[in-house]
Amino acid sequence: MDDYRYQKRQKMRARRRRAQRIKMTGMCIATLIVFIFIVFLAISNLSKIKKNVTLEAGSEINIKDFLKKENADAKFVTDVSQINTGNIGSHEIVIKIGKKEYTSKLTIEDTKAPTAKANDVTVNKDGQIEANQFVTDIKDATKVDVSFKNKPDVSKDGESEVTIVLTDEGKNQKEVKAKLTVVSDSQPPVIEGVKDITAYIGETVSYKKDVTVTDNMDQNPTLDIDNSKVNLNKAGTYEVVYTATDSAGNTSSATSKITIKEKPKGYVDKEDVYALAQKVVDKITNDSMTDMEKAFAIYRWTKTNIGYTGTSNKDSWTIGAYQAFTKKSGDCFNYYAAAKAMLDVCGIQNVDIVKSDTSHSAHYWSLINLGDGWYHFDATPRKGGGNFFMLTDAELAAYSTKHKNSHIFDSSLYPERATVSVQDKINYAKGTINK
Repeated sequence: MDDYRYQKRQKMRARRRRAQRIKMTGMCIATLIVFIFIVFLAISNLSKIKKNVTLEAGSEINIKDFLKKENADAKFVTDVSQINTGNIGSHEIVIKIGKKEYTSKLTIEDTKAPTAKANDVTVNKDGQIEANQFVTDIKDATKVDVSFKNKPDVSKDGESEVTIVLTDEGKNQKEVKAKLTVVSDSQPPVIEGVKDITAYIGETVSYKKDVTVTDNMDQNPTLDIDNSKVNLNKAGTYEVVYTATDSAGNTSSATSKITIKEKPKGYVDKEDVYALAQKVVDKITNDSMTDMEKAFAIYRWTKTNIGYTGTSNKDSWTIGAYQAFTKKSGDCFNYYAAAKAMLDVCGIQNVDIVKSDTSHSAHYWSLINLGDGWYHFDATPRKGGGNFFMLTDAELAAYSTKHKNSHIFDSSLYPERATVSVQDKINYAKGTINK
C-alpha cells in the first residue's frame, strides 16, 4: 500500500514538473516573440531614415532628403533653420516619426567652383591695387577668397593681362582674366556743388551738403574743408576752402563764402519747420512709395494747397516755410521753402536756385536728385500754366524764353543737370507716376 502511494506521488510530481516546463517554455517563446517584434519594428523604422545625407552648399534642407520613403508623419526635431548651408561641415539631425525620434548625419560639401565677371582696371603708376578690384558679381554658396595668380607690375605705364584666382571654402578654384592699364595720372579731381552759404548766428552749417568730388582715376578722392576762419557766433562773411586730393597726389580747390547773420525778427527754427513738414508728409506719402512718387506728392500738395499772394518775408527760408504751412499763403519764396522742408524730411537731395536776372521779377525754385541726376522742381503756379516737376534745362528754358525769362539762372553755381527727359514717366492728369 505504501509503495502504491509513493508511486502515485511521484507521478503527480512528474506531471507538475512537466506543466512547469511547458509553462516556462511558453513564456520564453512569448518573450522571444515580443523581442523579435520589437526588433522588427525598430529595424522597420530605421529603414525609413537615411543614416547619412550629403547636400551641396547653398542647398535648402528638406526632410524628404532624409527619408527612404515619403512619410507625412515625419518632422524635424532639430531646428534646421539655424543651419547655414553656406558653411561646410556636419550636423546631427533628429527626426521624429510618430512617437519615436531618429538621428541622421547631415554633411554639407562644396563641389562647385565660384564664378565672377572680369572688371578691367586703370590705376596710377606706382598706385595700390587689390585683387578684388578686377572681379564683380562673385557667385558661390560659400565664402570666396580673391587673389592674384601673379601680382602685376604697376611701376610702368602700359597694359597687361591679370589673372585672378577665386577660391571657395571647398577649395574649388576659378581663374578670371582681366586687363590692367597703368598710367601716369596728372589730372586733378573735380569739385562740384560748392556755393556760397548763408546762415544765422548759432545755427549749424553743413559744408558738404550737395558737394561732390569726382576723379578720372580714383573712385574715392578725399575732400578736406578748411573752415577755420568761420565764427558761427559772430555776424560776418567768411571764406571756406575745399581741397580735393586723389591717390596720385593731384589736388584741386574751390572757395566759397559763408555769410553769418543776426537772426531776423520772427525767425523760425528749422526743427519747428521740419515738424510741420513731417505732418504733411505723413498724410501724403507712405513707405511703399518711391522717391519719385514722394517728390511728386510734395509737388502737388505745395502747388494746390498754398494760395498765391505775391509777397512774403524772405529773410529766412524757415520763415517762408512756416508761413506756407501755417497760413497756406505766400509767393514763390513760400512755395519753394515749403517744398524744401518736405523734401528734406523725406531725405530727397535738393538745392536752392535763385533767379539771376531780377530786372522783371525775382524767383526761387529747386533742383532735386532722385538718383538719376539733377532736375528742376518748381511748385509755384504760373499764369502761363505748365508743370515744372523734374524738368531738364532745355525743357525749363523752352518755357522761360516764352514767358519773360521767368527762370534765368547762373548754371555755373549749381550741380550739373541731367539732360534726359523723364516727362514720359509722369502722369499729371491722375497725379501719379507711371512706373
